[in-house]
Amino acid sequence: MISLRFCFFISVFFVALGISGASVACNTQPLPDKDAFRLSAIPLDTRSVEVRIAIEPCYYLFQNKLSFSLEPDVLGKASLPVAERKNDPTFGDTMIYRHRLTIVLPFTKELPRGSAYTLKMNYQGCAEAIGLCYPAATQTLTLKVPTAMTPGEEVFSTAPKKKWF
Repeated sequence: MISLRFCFFISVFFVALGISGASVACNTQPLPDKDAFRLSAIPLDTRSVEVRIAIEPCYYLFQNKLSFSLEPDVLGKASLPVAERKNDPTFGDTMIYRHRLTIVLPFTKELPRGSAYTLKMNYQGCAEAIGLCYPAATQTLTLKVPTAMTPGEEVFSTAPKKKWF
């Protein structure tokens, strides 16, 4: 019979080696920045939009390099979620985001249904496994406010739509 203490030590050993089931193998070939950090948006109502950033495993975004603008300028002040502290080899002690990031961007006025706006996200991030930091970049989405809105329906995205067979 295997003792509980023996199982504990074996588990700690494998975790220390990085062989746990939760470990992720990082690709040594960097992704294009728009694939590593994918932007999408979901209208909450005619006064705000939820912005989602999917961050690939082994990549991170810098909090202080992240900003949004909307043309025409009707974007209110967004509050960013709590970030993780990291001592980056290039930028020193900084705050970062990993995995996914969700931000609600308020508008300073109600957007008319059917109107179109341009949302820009400025950002900078790194591929941690290979020590590559991307130059500052911008992703752009055209936000067309639906004439009829279904809460939670994703209508703005830079990611290609999945086809289900």
